[in-house]
Amino acid sequence: MELRSLRYFLAVVRTGSVGAAAAENFITQPAVSLQLRKLENTVGQKLLIRRGRRMVPTEAGLTLAARAEEVLRSVDALHAELSGLDRLERGHLRVGNTDAASVYVLPEVYRSFHRSYPGVRIEITIGDTRHLLEALAAGRIELATATLPVEEQGLTVRSVYREDMLPVAHPAHALAARRRVSLRDFAEEGIIAYPSGSTTRRMIDAVFAERGVSVRARMEISSPEAMKRLAQSGLGVTILPRPVVAAEIRRKALKVIALPGIRFEREIGIVHRGAESLSPAARTFLEMVEQRFNKR
Repeated sequence: MELRSLRYFLAVVRTGSVGAAAAENFITQPAVSLQLRKLENTVGQKLLIRRGRRMVPTEAGLTLAARAEEVLRSVDALHAELSGLDRLERGHLRVGNTDAASVYVLPEVYRSFHRSYPGVRIEITIGDTRHLLEALAAGRIELATATLPVEEQGLTVRSVYREDMLPVAHPAHALAARRRVSLRDFAEEGIIAYPSGSTTRRMIDAVFAERGVSVRARMEISSPEAMKRLAQSGLGVTILPRPVVAAEIRRKALKVIALPGIRFEREIGIVHRGAESLSPAARTFLEMVEQRFNKR
């Protein structure tokens, strides 16, 4: 049963004329008659009869007309809703971010997106890279801001920016008072570290391993905010992204530990399952992220 046949049928019911229905739909009268015959063949019953100069519906035609109105209203509403999604008048943006990215890096992009498309609801999932990739694979999110490299197959990965990771401690910590600290002394102090197996932890461990030093984790925590607070309380040293600790360094609540010749850096990217899988909202958000960081 074709939608156009239903539209032509309803036009005949409304106007009482095949010719008027044809004019209303900007097609020929024979074309309307053909669609009506197809519709009657499909339902297996006579739908219209002539009474005088008018075409009127049979009992079956009246039943079909009532249901056809419902069907076409639903289809028109669906078209309007899909059009609204495409124009970002409504919709749902589901993204996943690492803790640091959500708090310190992306708020400006979220603010710009919301101002431009207030009808789109934003849902943010916070987690480490591994959990975000699991959410992406399960379809719970469309985009993930993740620490690279991402080794899973079948994903589209776009590097967005790099950020320094700074070794920090409370200013009263013994290592913070020294002008130069060896990587071995730093490692032996015991680090408030990212969880074993996380992408950021592997990057940090690799820097130590390249110099023949083993990392000793005093404690492992997945939240950069918690790591920062613990370091501020004097519980040990840690290595955190510059945006996470910048304010505390400025007000001298934390101090960067001098490790000559050592640099910790991580790469952040946007990951998704392919452009064809993205909603209009997700495609637009991705473009805004890329524009924001291409200017840096």
